[in-house]
Amino acid sequence: MADSYQPVLGGIETHVATLASRQAARGDAVTVLTTTPAAADGRRWDDSGPVTVRRARSVADASPFDFAAYDLVHAHVSVLSPFTSRMAALAARRGVPTVVTVHSMWNGLGPVAALAASLADLRRAPVLWTAVSREAAHQLARHLPGPPSVPVLPNAVDVPPRDLHVRGAGPVRLVSTMRIARRKRPLPLLTVFEALRRSTAVDVQLTIVGDGPLRRRAEQRVRHRGLADAVTVTGRLEPAEVLHHLAGADVYVAPARLESFGLAALEARCVGLPVVGHAASGMSEFVSDGVEGWLVASDAAMVDRLRLLVEDEPLRHRVSEHNRTHPSSLTWRSALEDNDRAYALAAAPPAALARAPRPVVRGRGGESR
Repeated sequence: MADSYQPVLGGIETHVATLASRQAARGDAVTVLTTTPAAADGRRWDDSGPVTVRRARSVADASPFDFAAYDLVHAHVSVLSPFTSRMAALAARRGVPTVVTVHSMWNGLGPVAALAASLADLRRAPVLWTAVSREAAHQLARHLPGPPSVPVLPNAVDVPPRDLHVRGAGPVRLVSTMRIARRKRPLPLLTVFEALRRSTAVDVQLTIVGDGPLRRRAEQRVRHRGLADAVTVTGRLEPAEVLHHLAGADVYVAPARLESFGLAALEARCVGLPVVGHAASGMSEFVSDGVEGWLVASDAAMVDRLRLLVEDEPLRHRVSEHNRTHPSSLTWRSALEDNDRAYALAAAPPAALARAPRPVVRGRGGESR
């Protein structure tokens, strides 16, 4: 269950659609309930296939939905998810085991996120709260009246590493994949890139893969700042085309601070790119300094780290080869196992739930945490 779903392209939409299809492929009967129409965001989604998709216009339109016909409800929410929050609370109060996964950072939003959940009657509903990263879980726990620990159900990708990346002559290529919207910070990314160009003699280029409400403004900034020869904004691309751009790049840049996980950055890490992002994000699930990339405390520090990577080709190669030859443990196989453990917890009697160990997130090298 999610307010936003395919055909909208984004982290939560991609994760929910892939989770549903993977569960259906192993034999589960999966229904997705959403308010997103089949034609949205300039695309149309084919609802035929093993996953049943129910598209409602509102809570009132979905109120006849028979939750009693299902063994479990898994609700995916962001900061504001009015439809999913209300429907999840309704399912839980009707006695259906309900897992709620938060795909956003709740700190820095004041009372907005907790107030939204309270207004939807979800905050005190008998649900199992989970989050997509440890950082998101820590922030979520501070806003909940229940137990202080929140299980982590991380996102996952299964993408192959690129072939050995041998650079020829030419610029160092940075890439960033995002919905070009304020929360992803595309304009500060351009400021970082401009500062990087001023601070190094190395020729460097940036490709921004994606589309969104700030695309026109970003492209205007590129032209006005004289960056048209160095910055490309591709617009929305299909997944195979995104992977093609990642495979041809040298460094991945993730400028967002309120990044609860960083699905696009995980894809880049799995392809074999060094990743540079912000330390206060959920990317700490799969990036540690000097191993898979670097997580920095500020935009100024991001400029410094990018300059080091741009100027030090052996360092770039070392991190790239580590990422290319050491597969991430955040695979769909492990994600399905983590979700199954959460489902078992949600379905357990309250006394058993209090004694049960929490689901764990697998660390960068495959260890449990």
